[in-house]
Amino acid sequence: MTVPVRAVAASLLDDVAQGSSLNKIYSRAERSVADSEQPLLRELVYGSLRLWPLYKGVTRQLLERPLKTKDAVLEALLIMAMYELDELATPDYASVSGAVDCCEQLGRPWANRLINGCLRRYQRDKATLLESLGDSERAALPGWLHKLLSKSYPDQLDQLADASRRRPPFTLRINTERISVHDYRALLTEAGIDARVAGISGLTLEQPVPVSQLPYFHDGFVSVQDASAQLAGLLLSPQSGMTVLDACAAPGGKACHLAELGATVTAADISEDRLVKVDENANRLNLSITSVLSDGRNLHEVLAPASFDAILLDVPCSATGVMRRNPDVKVIRRKSDIDQFAALQSQLLHSVWMLLKPGGRLLYATCSVLSQENDAIVGRFLDAEGTAFSRILPQTVGETTTYGQQVIPSALGGDGLYYALLGKPTP
Repeated sequence: MTVPVRAVAASLLDDVAQGSSLNKIYSRAERSVADSEQPLLRELVYGSLRLWPLYKGVTRQLLERPLKTKDAVLEALLIMAMYELDELATPDYASVSGAVDCCEQLGRPWANRLINGCLRRYQRDKATLLESLGDSERAALPGWLHKLLSKSYPDQLDQLADASRRRPPFTLRINTERISVHDYRALLTEAGIDARVAGISGLTLEQPVPVSQLPYFHDGFVSVQDASAQLAGLLLSPQSGMTVLDACAAPGGKACHLAELGATVTAADISEDRLVKVDENANRLNLSITSVLSDGRNLHEVLAPASFDAILLDVPCSATGVMRRNPDVKVIRRKSDIDQFAALQSQLLHSVWMLLKPGGRLLYATCSVLSQENDAIVGRFLDAEGTAFSRILPQTVGETTTYGQQVIPSALGGDGLYYALLGKPTP
């Protein structure tokens, strides 16, 4: 028996608010609703999370007294309903009645008058409620992150905040060994799909479509990959036959791109389930990639030292550059997490460095916009590792930093990735 989609969405949002990772709990929740309602579930959950800090600031004003901890799901319900009122084409009366009906489905039948009253007031006093928000709430960013970004990116703060509130672009990487970007764009046009050029080998669709509608997707002509993520392969620019390690490879987009560019690729990852996705992507693209299941911190014990011409190290991070794709970051991430990520990033960098041949190069990458995970990590590594030096990236992809470049996420462009290139001297 399927559960009403709004009740599932509210419960899921509440689980995230209590600290659960969206990636870990979403699939099970999705299976509990009818197939026809899965797109609505995704829109309600992801959209509400992208605007969570803003609507949380509104609920603070709507509720005369804070909710009891055991009734926190009602806050998630209110946030979801306000998002539906503002952003979806559902008639207002249906959004309100749908939320009110959820009270019983969520085991809180007494709250139907509370939810109805709050939403009616939101409809009536929306402008005043929004005007009363603080700066971080208005930007839909958690307070700690808004403060950090205000200091680091005073001129780009609005752009960063705006990008984090939007649906992410749907960008394709064309396998130019199989077909040119121009010819694939023509195939999309024939299929009634409008697209614009993104970078050297990418196309961004004006409207997302299921991959089953993409011409020759299952024949390996094209992959779904953000424009900024496509830069990794281009910046490492492997020559045909070069041995390349992708040290944190899953789900495999960058590893497959490197293989398409002619590299002999070894893809390592700590997660067996996610490593399966690397193999699935490689098989669809008819690529040969060697998979290694290992914690990146121990890779120097698993693989032969100095065995790779080049290494891509795309480290786990705060995901502050990809919040539109991982909107639970706005809810579950804490400032204290950044130091933990930084410690892991340093360990990974020191471990995989041992695997790089003399004369080789390592591309350090994150999907963070925080210098604590980017320049600070690279700088400390260079100070500690006598055999490393900083190299200039082969092309300009973003704002120049001390050791690399930072792509600033934009509403229509790529995600917020950081890249720095390190070299190991030839003896």
